[in-house]
Amino acid sequence: MIHSQMEDAQYEIRHQVLNPIQRQQLEDRRRVKEQLHQLEQDNESPTHMYRRKLKIATDVNLLDKHDSFYHTTKSLLVLFQIMGVMPIMRSPKGVDMPRTTFTWCSRAFLWAYFIYACETVVVLVVARERINKFISTSDKRFDEVIYNIIFMSIMVPHFLLPVASWRNGSEVAKFKNMWTDFQYKYLIVTGKPIVFPKLYPITWSLCIVSWSLSLVIILSQYYLQPDFQFSHTFAYYHIIAMLNGFCSLWFVNCTAFGTASKAFAKELTDVLATERPAAKLTEYRHLWVDLSHMMQQLGKAYSNMYGIYCLVIFFTTIIATYGSLSEIIEHGATYKEVGLFVIVFYCMSLLFIICNEAHHASKRVGLNFQERLLNVNLTAVDKATQKEVEMFLVAIDKNPPTMNLDGYANINRGLITSNISFMATYLVVLMQFKLTLLRQSAKNAFISSLKTNLSRIRTLDLDKINN
Repeated sequence: MIHSQMEDAQYEIRHQVLNPIQRQQLEDRRRVKEQLHQLEQDNESPTHMYRRKLKIATDVNLLDKHDSFYHTTKSLLVLFQIMGVMPIMRSPKGVDMPRTTFTWCSRAFLWAYFIYACETVVVLVVARERINKFISTSDKRFDEVIYNIIFMSIMVPHFLLPVASWRNGSEVAKFKNMWTDFQYKYLIVTGKPIVFPKLYPITWSLCIVSWSLSLVIILSQYYLQPDFQFSHTFAYYHIIAMLNGFCSLWFVNCTAFGTASKAFAKELTDVLATERPAAKLTEYRHLWVDLSHMMQQLGKAYSNMYGIYCLVIFFTTIIATYGSLSEIIEHGATYKEVGLFVIVFYCMSLLFIICNEAHHASKRVGLNFQERLLNVNLTAVDKATQKEVEMFLVAIDKNPPTMNLDGYANINRGLITSNISFMATYLVVLMQFKLTLLRQSAKNAFISSLKTNLSRIRTLDLDKINN
């Protein structure tokens, strides 16, 4: 009793000197400690009930049969293998090994080396022509420099592909295997397989749209930009298609998370309606933690690629917007500015799709489950179920289903607003620089015209004196 009073007194003293964030952390630690202590002391609810069971043996044939995510998204995986973007392999059926593998000497990787080398030759030839043309031209205005930088920046993702994509191949294979294992565990726990009825046509459509949109965007630049040669278009088709493919991949994964969470939430609601569902809730909680970890693994697996992806979008959007506004201010609107606005709209659309889909996926997996658990009438269930609901809520709080690029940035709607604010700041600086150049050029033109007029006046005066 005295020891308990001393602990309470020490707690009150610490509580008074801590800031609000530290107080909240202290409250969380104390609450979890009390809950765990109560679980250990409760003979009616043995602690083994809340522990994760050892890994169960898996049937390889059953694993392949119910891997609906792989079967419905296989077309996008094959497209990435053909393009050499992500050369991961699927293990043969019936072989007891990880279903998705990544090795630097696989057949898919040898093909990736070959196709990347061919594409690099084309990109280098076009880049060399653009650089030589820029060096040889007599127009060295800042706007022309910016204009050339736009199309050079679009080539950057190609050269960073080995570092950004291939290097994380093992993490991508791990993510694919997590999907396979999750579907198997879901089948064992719920007795029902996860199905993705709309994902198969969506994936096929996105594969076609990725290349179709690439052709449309590059050909539009060929017709709208006066110095964009047709031979240069071949250096950009696969790059834009790759960017579209990664956006499609993100959309497919987020859609799959939404479908799985919707089916999972329905099963959770049905279990909560049964009598004494504590044991089943424990298995569901462990299954939800796996789903949350899988969402976190998505950001980790593609962190480099999507990080560079966002930087290229950010940089290209700023430069293209400045170039179009600058040309409109100085020379008026032309087809060239329309082409630059097409690039701006394309880049911002990609950023919006990625951030918006990540927001919806996190909401479906996190917030929706919290709402269902918070709506449970704890007075109408047994004590074990009450504790399991609390443990489930603690698990959601401690394992938030966020998509994070390996600690660099969270992918959500906040990323859109922060990018727009940064873009606006840099655009204001660039436009101020542009207005300064215009004032200087106007001043120089005025001075030169004034000198010309003065020289003419002097010439006329001399002529009059001589006459």
